Amino acid sequence: MIDTVLHFIFGDKPPAELPERVRDDITRQQIESEMLIGWVQLGLVLTFATLYALAPKTGAHAMFQPVPWAIGAYLLFTLLRLVSAHKGFLPQWLLVASVIMDMGLLMFLIWSFHIQYEQPASFYLKAPTVMYVFIFIALRALRFEPRYILFTGIAAVIGWVAMVGYVIFADPENPMITRNYVDYLTSNAVLIGAEVDKILSILLINPC
Repeated sequence: MIDTVLHFIFGDKPPAELPERVRDDITRQQIESEMLIGWVQLGLVLTFATLYALAPKTGAHAMFQPVPWAIGAYLLFTLLRLVSAHKGFLPQWLLVASVIMDMGLLMFLIWSFHIQYEQPASFYLKAPTVMYVFIFIALRALRFEPRYILFTGIAAVIGWVAMVGYVIFADPENPMITRNYVDYLTSNAVLIGAEVDKILSILLINPC
């Protein structure tokens, strides 16, 4: 009786294995999605390079500028990934490496802001560039595998926690922490609650 009622409500059980035609369609869609992701990544790295070239650099007197090298390395990796996507060669290690490269470059660029503008490390925590995290997470949603979305979100959270930790412990005598929201907005002070909000936003967007 119970089985009859369940069958009436939910219908037949789905097959244990998808038909070959459906699997082929999914594979083709995955490859097309990866090609789109690759082109978007290329557009983003060119955007980063353009913004960096146009931005004023008060710390330009430094002999070694790591940002151009990081952008150049990411550009080469993006081109390699784009070629691999068009050839249909997308092993799991390459997809995982792509996520790490995305978040690694983004966090490095944000971190470099306080050096570029000769400000305390807390300066970079207010950079709007952190919003690119959500773009990278959204790109992973083009695949049918949620594990890459979750991995991207986790990588972003780990990266941002490390960034906040660097600010707090960079100068033990002056962690620059405040509880005053006005001070937070009008200075380089750190408001822990604001950073927790960012981390929670990244975590909660993953299941969506």
